[in-house]
Amino acid sequence: MILRVNELNAGYTWGDNLVHAVNDVSFEVEKGEFLGIAGESGCGKSTLAFSITGLLRPPGHIFSGSVFFMGKDLANLSKEEIRRLRWKDFSIVFQSSMNVLNPVLRIKDQIFDGITAHVNVDKEELLAHTKKLFKLVNVSSEFLDAYPHQLSGGMKQRIVIASALSLNPKLVIMDEPTTALDVVVQRIILQEIDELRRKLGFSIIFITHDLSLLVEISDTLAIMYAGRIVEKAPSAELYAKPMHPYTEGLMNSFPPLSGKRKRLHGIPGHPPKLSEEIKGCPFATRCPKKMPICENISPPYIEVEKGHFVACHLYK
Repeated sequence: MILRVNELNAGYTWGDNLVHAVNDVSFEVEKGEFLGIAGESGCGKSTLAFSITGLLRPPGHIFSGSVFFMGKDLANLSKEEIRRLRWKDFSIVFQSSMNVLNPVLRIKDQIFDGITAHVNVDKEELLAHTKKLFKLVNVSSEFLDAYPHQLSGGMKQRIVIASALSLNPKLVIMDEPTTALDVVVQRIILQEIDELRRKLGFSIIFITHDLSLLVEISDTLAIMYAGRIVEKAPSAELYAKPMHPYTEGLMNSFPPLSGKRKRLHGIPGHPPKLSEEIKGCPFATRCPKKMPICENISPPYIEVEKGHFVACHLYK
């Protein structure tokens, strides 16, 4: 096992105000696994990523819980200890590559900086390694001397991914890395990421609000809503048999590739405010299968079938 997140609670505080963005989240990632986490904007996905990697800055805080990476509890390590692990043992690809790359530095200098912060290597070896990284992500090495504004969006994204892979980490967390790209480029980059994962053997946590991107490629899918994971299962099983009403709503929101055309239906209503206390099931106000118990008691997160977990009062 590479990563185990156990009952993690995190969010933001200012004065007497509190936003509970990650609420009692638990999951595991095995070696070489591709875990997809999907959910609406504002459900706590990015806060979860920052909490795991030690990048949650004030007013953000981890309130409780543990994050074990290869047996080490990251929540109890110092900033310097986490900095030594970050990029070398685990790395993160942030949202919007347009903003990640420094506009006044050449591409090669930005990648060199991340590598030399962790290992001592001469310039010739550094350049040769960077060229190999570019080849891995299908970018010509002639762009090493380019500035970010000289590259397309897809190329920038590939370079950010190359930088995250520069020290052969065991886990890469990707926080909506393809959101700013068109659907064709998104698909190509996602397939390339999966090929790299199979070739190099690292694990991936891929965070997105687009469930259709993950269904075919990820090994396991987790559905997040209002700071909580409400369903988690092997991708094929979750696609064939979604158990949580929210997951069903997400599945019905994108068109099928074959078969008869059908009218699509969105999920009515809005997610609850994470700055307010949520009584009962957070999805109750939008759920077509709501029962009286849903408004008062939060459903437990249980294993309904082997490997299929769900937080819903429909299952006991």
